[in-house]
Amino acid sequence: MEFEQIDLLATRINKAVELIEQLKTENNTLQQKCDLLQSEFDDKNSLIQQLKEENQNLRLVQNESSLGKEREEKIRNKVELMLTKLDELQNL
Repeated sequence: MEFEQIDLLATRINKAVELIEQLKTENNTLQQKCDLLQSEFDDKNSLIQQLKEENQNLRLVQNESSLGKEREEKIRNKVELMLTKLDELQNL
C-alpha cells in the first residue's frame, strides 16, 4: 500500500467516526424526545381513564336522579288522588 492510500483510508475512517458520533448524538436526542412523548402519552392515558370513570359515575348519578324524579312523580300522583278522594268525601 502506498502512503497516499493510507492517508485516504485514514481520512475515510475519520469521516466514518465523525458520522457515528453525529448519529449517536442524534439518537440520544431522539431517545429523549421519545421518552418525553411516552411520558405525555401515559399522562394523557391516565387522564382519559379518570374521565371515563367520572363519566360512568355521572351516568349513575343521572340514572339515580331519573329514578328519584319518577318516584317523586308517582308519589305526587298518589297524593293528588288521595286529596281528590278527600275532597269527594267532604262534599258528601
